[in-house]
Amino acid sequence: MRRAPAIALAIVIVSVLLSPWQRELFIGDETKYSQVVREMHAGSVFLPTLNGSPFTHKPPLHFWIVDLLTYVFGLFSIWPYVLPSLVSFGLLLWLMHRFGGPLAAFVCGTSLLMWGSAQTARMDVAFAALLALAAYRIYRANGALTMSAGVATGLAFLVKGPMAPVIILALFAFEAIRRKRKPIAKDALALLPILLLPLLWLIPAIFIGGESYWREIFYKQTVGRAVGAWVHKSPPWFYLVRAPMTLMPWFFLTVAALVAAYRRGDELAKFAASWILAVFVPYTLLSSKLDVYMIAMLPAVALLIARFVDAGDDAWGRRANLVMLSLFAIIGAAGLIVQPRHIREEDGALIARVDVRALFAVLLIAAIVAIVITLRGRLVMSTIATGFVPVAAFAYAALFLLPLANEMASTRPLVRALMTVNAPPEKIALYVCPHLWVRGMDPKLTRARHVDAAELRTFDASVVVVRRRNGPEVADVLQRRQRTGELRMIGKWFDVYE
Repeated sequence: MRRAPAIALAIVIVSVLLSPWQRELFIGDETKYSQVVREMHAGSVFLPTLNGSPFTHKPPLHFWIVDLLTYVFGLFSIWPYVLPSLVSFGLLLWLMHRFGGPLAAFVCGTSLLMWGSAQTARMDVAFAALLALAAYRIYRANGALTMSAGVATGLAFLVKGPMAPVIILALFAFEAIRRKRKPIAKDALALLPILLLPLLWLIPAIFIGGESYWREIFYKQTVGRAVGAWVHKSPPWFYLVRAPMTLMPWFFLTVAALVAAYRRGDELAKFAASWILAVFVPYTLLSSKLDVYMIAMLPAVALLIARFVDAGDDAWGRRANLVMLSLFAIIGAAGLIVQPRHIREEDGALIARVDVRALFAVLLIAAIVAIVITLRGRLVMSTIATGFVPVAAFAYAALFLLPLANEMASTRPLVRALMTVNAPPEKIALYVCPHLWVRGMDPKLTRARHVDAAELRTFDASVVVVRRRNGPEVADVLQRRQRTGELRMIGKWFDVYE
């Protein structure tokens, strides 16, 4: 029993290594980031660019690390892109082990948002790990803002942006209120690395990029996202409504643990509650919202749950796990019962596949086993069993469904189509298309041009690939060409014109 959390944690760490051996970068941020790295590799190092224009969505530290790794593994190997997340995941779980023991690390690692992000080319896990380090240093200093916490926060700023100091300063403020502790001059010293580390990059970047770059960073990416987002705009209750998904599989256990934290007067649990608020409140006030922003809260949730389980509140804890496991069993059963005719045509064909049905069977069987363990065992074994249910299902997907996922969610169909056209890459125009990346891709395909409507009308292209729903925007160009092919990626249709 004592070794069970440590053994379970080791299995979780191994499980995140399954997908990189087969997967491609998926369309969206991953393929976009690969283009940023390619342009950085070509010379845009200090001021990252995307399609030749300054890329202001994220600071450069993550891209610098990936760029360095491409010199070891190559631009079209998956490893430079996923290693930063995998290493960050391992370091985060090591930190959580020190913070709250192996069960806290296990709960953090099996949070689906964290487990899935650990295998991506995104910077979210590194951001969460650095913030967790800053939080750990604040807790060890009894609520003081230490220099080490400041350094970790400044690095987190360079990884993902200004929400890093917002979260850590909010945590410091909530803890000062809870502990009735007045800030002292030494706390202010920690602000130096929080400010100076980002400024070491930002000031030269503004000089290089000029006034337009400054306006893009400050007015659009910072102020704009905060008060008037042009993307991901959602109402204030977004994260409350989405909590059952973002905290899966720990939503119900989190609720029970939050109630118990203040009833027992547990200091670490109360600190975790302040940490949760420090993430939840600022992101709720922002206009721009995404589920993945809550990844910074998951280490705090894991600490809270670990303290709750260690306290031995078996009855309410096991009830919470039973509710979650029952939902998993229902989803698994529904996936086995539903018929293709009940779903739209493309997805109906997908659900009819034997390997996809097997995914739901794995989920159902794992849920039933975990229910039996929960009914007969202690809360700690129930919690371990609950954490393994979604991991088992997604580990199956990583082993057996990745080829299907690559066809559906990567640019492999587009790359395959471009390899068959009789045109040099310099003469290929991509209109509202994802950036190209598949492992082992011919580098010459990177010379295909991503164009807007105005550029397409003046570009002497031999081949045009256009997202079908955007075709009417350039109908005058397409009507002079012949449609020679079509392909589907991420559920959207694209047409090839020659």
